[in-house]
Amino acid sequence: MPYLDLKDIKLYYEAYGEGPPFLFISETACDGAVWKLFQVPEFSRDHRVIIFDYRGTGLSGKPSVKYTTNIFVDDIVALLDHLGAEQVIVCGHSMGGRVAQLLSLEHPRKVKQLILASTGAAHPGMKGIPLRLSKEMVERGYVRYVREHTIEVGWTEEYVGTHRDLIDKYLEVRMANLAPLECYLRHVIARQEHDTSGGLKDIKVPTLILVGDDDHGVTSDLSHRAGADILARGIPNSKLVVLPNERHSYFFTNPGAAHKIIREFIAT
Repeated sequence: MPYLDLKDIKLYYEAYGEGPPFLFISETACDGAVWKLFQVPEFSRDHRVIIFDYRGTGLSGKPSVKYTTNIFVDDIVALLDHLGAEQVIVCGHSMGGRVAQLLSLEHPRKVKQLILASTGAAHPGMKGIPLRLSKEMVERGYVRYVREHTIEVGWTEEYVGTHRDLIDKYLEVRMANLAPLECYLRHVIARQEHDTSGGLKDIKVPTLILVGDDDHGVTSDLSHRAGADILARGIPNSKLVVLPNERHSYFFTNPGAAHKIIREFIAT
């Protein structure tokens, strides 16, 4: 299996197809397997699609140390160097979008175009593990919390009622190799401590901002819908596209709409 040996972990990755490099970065404490449902088959037709498991997730190493989005960026840069990938199209979903912002700021030559999906720049009012998350995890247990939170944040009640088969298909992959609880919480802390709000004006690459119009659910202090507006105001060369009747997880149950928008963006 393809691993990159870093100084403290083995980082698991996969690459598919030929063409311009296209990197996908997952949400909080989520491995790269979810992208194999739809995005790898779609974009590997004409791109070299790169996916990976964050440290602490999937098949990558799981050190018991502090995680930060800066560390995640360092891991990604090492992977891109290993693969000889430059001028990469980068798509980050949720926390992955925060990591993608930092990657474009710290290593601008690595990034050709940026896709920030259902994400934000900072959690200004809430550092550490959010109280609501802690309360719900205690009440439900870790595995049940992740499953139910994914559904609640991911899709509208109407969609859940009419497309449960598609949601279950996604959950089967999402839950198959769930991160250990410690690593999950370390990812949450990394997400909450992340702050690129002061650097948005310095993101110079063309940037597509995607968000569902109903992505208002919050674990802490700021919804993804509100975060998208902040990104659009702050990033000079950006375009905001709001997907109707969607919440957080359109990539996995309505990929066609997102893919069409992305295709139009990367062709410009």
